[in-house]
Amino acid sequence: MTYGKKLLLTFLALALVTNSISMGVMYGFSHAYMFAGYQAKMRSIAASVATMLDGDKLEGIRTRADETTLAYQDLRSTLRRVRDANRRSDTYMKRLFTVTKSRQDSSVLLITVDPEESLTEASHPGDVYRALPASAVDFTKPSADNTYTTDEFGKFLRASAPVRDQAGQVVGLVIVEAPEEWVKSVMRPILLSGLGSLLLAALLAVPVARFASVRASRPLSELLVAVEAIGKGDFAVRLDARSDDEFGSVARAVNTMAAGLSERDRVKTAFARYVSQQVLDSVLKSGSGGAVLAGDRRRISVLFADIRGFSTLSEKLPPERVVEVLNEYFERMVDVVFRNQGTLDKFIGDGMMVIFGAPEDDPYQEEHALRTALEMQRELRKLASKWESEGILIRAGIGINSGPAVVGNIGSSRRMEYTAIGDTVNLASRLESATKELGVPILISEYTYNAVRGSFQMRQMGPVKVRGRSEPVLTYALEDPESPAEADAVVHAEAPVS
Repeated sequence: MTYGKKLLLTFLALALVTNSISMGVMYGFSHAYMFAGYQAKMRSIAASVATMLDGDKLEGIRTRADETTLAYQDLRSTLRRVRDANRRSDTYMKRLFTVTKSRQDSSVLLITVDPEESLTEASHPGDVYRALPASAVDFTKPSADNTYTTDEFGKFLRASAPVRDQAGQVVGLVIVEAPEEWVKSVMRPILLSGLGSLLLAALLAVPVARFASVRASRPLSELLVAVEAIGKGDFAVRLDARSDDEFGSVARAVNTMAAGLSERDRVKTAFARYVSQQVLDSVLKSGSGGAVLAGDRRRISVLFADIRGFSTLSEKLPPERVVEVLNEYFERMVDVVFRNQGTLDKFIGDGMMVIFGAPEDDPYQEEHALRTALEMQRELRKLASKWESEGILIRAGIGINSGPAVVGNIGSSRRMEYTAIGDTVNLASRLESATKELGVPILISEYTYNAVRGSFQMRQMGPVKVRGRSEPVLTYALEDPESPAEADAVVHAEAPVS
């Protein structure tokens, strides 16, 4: 929702709330006054009817058989006349009848005389009056309910008055009922006048709100367009910041922000060409103080890959074509690395070093390293097929090792590199060199094998004596079930040893 609409709604809401409160207070007082007055009128009617009835006659009416007596007919006639006389525009008595307490159960009220003509709504002497228990009515004086009562005939406001015999004893009650909808209709003019006041206030607030919103929303609309453009990467957008008010201050701040974001994006784009995305994200998350010369010891898996015969290939092809081939090769390999959560540590000539498990922890680092190796060999086979017509045949080999290493920013305060150092890295490099001697494309150490045994197809190659270690290392060849059986499709690898 736009700011102009919000401002318009704010004015309307203010007018409506203010008038609603005043109308609510006025309606509350008026309703209470009129309701109390109607209660008094109903009590008066009930008391008047009670004095008109012969209590001795009423005492003798108990069963339906009493409807044929002259006493019943006389009482019914009196009630009917009073009821009809009070069905006016200012007073409407829907029902008027008498009740008495049951002689068997004093908590139950029984109908005695009901003048209702309708066969579906009429009650007869002895019928139980289920709307109220005897304890809920006052047999000592005229009274009126404060709430509406519901029975099988509808919802009513009730009043009652005791009927006494010649001796002054209470023999029953006169009950008068006004329907809820009629009582509320008496209050409706007050409600309608309040609603009219609300509508008038809303109509008056509209032009004022519209005028204010138009003046305030124009610079905001321009600001919105600029911010949306910046959000989409257009950092060249600028706002008119000539005004001296708050909008001018915001415009100047946005212009400064856009210039800063433009510079940051330029640096990030340039930086991303020299480091892996994981390292870049780690540096950006850590803030300006995060890129310090430090390292931490953790378990990682290291993958070395190198192209065989690249020197010979360089002699046969023009330099420009050599660069194109190498760039296409690395483009495919780096995509595989990132797809499997690897961190590209560095390019080493025509080789590469990849880390798994840093800078972000990876509990499945060994599995990701092996999958990367398999996918790299598959991509290489696709490239070999593509370059076959040019006579370009390159082979690559991969060595993988897992274990502890020191990982972090290594170098100087002016030039540092995120990398891993330690015996784990050295062994991975030497395993990559050993792939040529053993004639396998992918060679892993027993330390990596122990973490993924049973998950991949591998063949034990036996212990291998590697330079720099006194004890031989048990190695395994990772086999690719998708690899062709021809010998010339087997790829090998070698990388510089650190």
